[in-house]
Amino acid sequence: MRHVVRIVSLSFVMFLVALPCLGAGPHASAMPDDIRDIQQSGVLRIGVIEAQAPPFIFEQDGRLTGFDVDLARQLAVALGVRPEFVRIPGGWDGLVDAVAAMTVDIGLSELTKNMARTQRAYFSRPYFLSHAVFIANRLAMAQNRIDAADLDSVQAVARHFDAPGLRIATMARSALEPLVRELFPRAEIVPAPSSQAAIAMVYEGQADLVMVGEAAFEIAVHADPGLLYKIDRLAPSLDDPCAIAVSPGKPDLLRFINDYLEVHPLRPRATLREIIDRYLGPTDPAPGEDVPAVAEPGPQDERVDMHDIALVVGLHILALGVLWATVVRRPSAQHWLLSPWTVLAAMGLGGLAGMYLPFLAAYLSRPAGLYMGFWRMCVLPIMVAAIVTSTYRLLACGGNARLLKRLLVWTPLLLLGAALLGVGIGIVGRPGADFSKEAQGLLASMNKGMQTATPGGGLYDQLMDMVDTIVPDNLLAPMVNNENLAVLFVAIFFGVAVAVGKKKARTTLIDIMDTILESFTTMIRMSLYLLPFALYALSLDFIASTGLELMLAILRLVVCLTLAFIPGGLLSLAFLRIRLKIPLAAIWRDFGPIFLLSFSTRSSVISMPIGLERLQNYPQIDRAQITAAYPFALLVCHYAYAAFFALTPVFVGQAFGVSFTPGQYIAIAFLALLCVVSAIGTIGLSYVLLLAIICGPLGLPLEPAVVVGMAAVSIVDPIISGVQALFGCGVATLVVDKANPASDACGDTEMPAG
Repeated sequence: MRHVVRIVSLSFVMFLVALPCLGAGPHASAMPDDIRDIQQSGVLRIGVIEAQAPPFIFEQDGRLTGFDVDLARQLAVALGVRPEFVRIPGGWDGLVDAVAAMTVDIGLSELTKNMARTQRAYFSRPYFLSHAVFIANRLAMAQNRIDAADLDSVQAVARHFDAPGLRIATMARSALEPLVRELFPRAEIVPAPSSQAAIAMVYEGQADLVMVGEAAFEIAVHADPGLLYKIDRLAPSLDDPCAIAVSPGKPDLLRFINDYLEVHPLRPRATLREIIDRYLGPTDPAPGEDVPAVAEPGPQDERVDMHDIALVVGLHILALGVLWATVVRRPSAQHWLLSPWTVLAAMGLGGLAGMYLPFLAAYLSRPAGLYMGFWRMCVLPIMVAAIVTSTYRLLACGGNARLLKRLLVWTPLLLLGAALLGVGIGIVGRPGADFSKEAQGLLASMNKGMQTATPGGGLYDQLMDMVDTIVPDNLLAPMVNNENLAVLFVAIFFGVAVAVGKKKARTTLIDIMDTILESFTTMIRMSLYLLPFALYALSLDFIASTGLELMLAILRLVVCLTLAFIPGGLLSLAFLRIRLKIPLAAIWRDFGPIFLLSFSTRSSVISMPIGLERLQNYPQIDRAQITAAYPFALLVCHYAYAAFFALTPVFVGQAFGVSFTPGQYIAIAFLALLCVVSAIGTIGLSYVLLLAIICGPLGLPLEPAVVVGMAAVSIVDPIISGVQALFGCGVATLVVDKANPASDACGDTEMPAG
């Protein structure tokens, strides 16, 4: 019995000792005091900044949301309490002060962890690694001769921008402000009320450089892609770890948060772009949004498509009927496929089909590409043969001395006039003024993936770089790589060498060159019968791939460029009318196909054999001098290039709000002449990169100039080539003498010894 009493007494004592623990719950004894206090209150007080900081914390439809908000809510769930968010004024420093004063339990709002803040409050391990980035004004970089390629480190950024007169912006009372003052002690520091305001300052030119969080920059570009038109993110960046601030009196809560972040991260490998897309919506269409474009059309879609097909077919029938009645049935010495009206009708119908039936481009673009490839194949042999024979005849024929002088006088005068006209139209028309945000966004999207062309140092370095591209170290390399400027140099040099040589067989060599030129003339003449079909396919492909949005975005620039090209075409017609003494109808009949051939191929060189053949048929002018002068006039006296190189920098300056002085406008005109010389024989749009010759000395940002230039040239390049084909014919008739029955063709004329 005594043993039973002892056992019962011992059990009762143990029950009394364990009773407080049982009353506190199964896990309470394991929880430290600071966490137990939070659990007993049932609330986790979470401090957040009063301002918006998307995508980490912001209000949407009156409800607080964001990456940090979701993280804080999940922490509260893990503690078994409800979250209570407290908006703290004073920015991030005010938030840290509130945590240090234990007004709230924790604080987070894309909060940067640094040494100054860790001395006032506890900080968890970083849960997200962001970056502080440098955003520069493109115009300021160009004006201060700062090349983005040289800014490969934070130290390099500080070295180039830490100078009196330069303005560096950042958000006031942020963790970046003291860092900016440390990196740029000599520059003027401009505090901004928010990161968005700081980015706006560098965009408007009120600051040369800004240092902001990566998220702020991505959000700004997400909302307005046109920002990239005037600002550029530099490559260097600084790590910006985001952490949770914890009150100093809660060390156990800090350990709990670190354990939670290690074991239960919200998004363990989420990138900033993923967070932005998740909370603010994707910048690009979601995969599911592309489905309607490729899904089977419904009845309504089929009806709309059938209407489009009926409209296009009806207009084709109407246009072909008019063409049959006005061109095909009328007797003419020229085949109806070679008629300019047939070619114009093909271009119009192709553009119409591209607007309403763009899917046809996939089938017609490749045959048209083959046709264009044939013409490109002819460019180099035509250039070599024409330049060699032209240079030989200019130098070897004693009667051509005056002709050479006229070319050397008229060429720079006409080009300077074209450049000054382009500048004048830019001043009056102001195509770059009030450039819309939509257009800037379009150009910014075009800029993606484009290699930035940067001027190589000063004007002397640019000239030497140009010479390096002219003089080849391998004779065959320019031919293989389509380096037309180097081919042109070799052809001119070879023609000079043949002209000053003493071998009698040199005339045989010139005859061979003439035969080559004549053979390619025959090839091109035969291919002209396919010109309407090629232009139809090319017009269809251009409209289908480019659309009307691009044309509308830079419409004012395109209109101004076209206005600058028109006087060159009218001047060409005037030269032909006065020197050849033929009516305008005959000029259109003989030289209209030359314009259309160059228009369709986007190359005035391809029309050289046809133009030379047409000019030699007129007895009013000296045939031998035409043979010598025409290739030079076509390639060197490039009126359209001069207008383009003068007008485009004016456009860019206006878009950036630059006020040019009269001296700078004149400098643009003369630098445009240098660009024209550099652009001789270039293929495709590569000559647009020569804008560096103008943008460098004027301090204009080159990359936007190249983007704008390429966008404009993609539209007006056919006009450039067509106008130049006519202009070469007109200038050639201007400088040659009247026909002289006693003149020699200079093919068999020997130069006197010495």
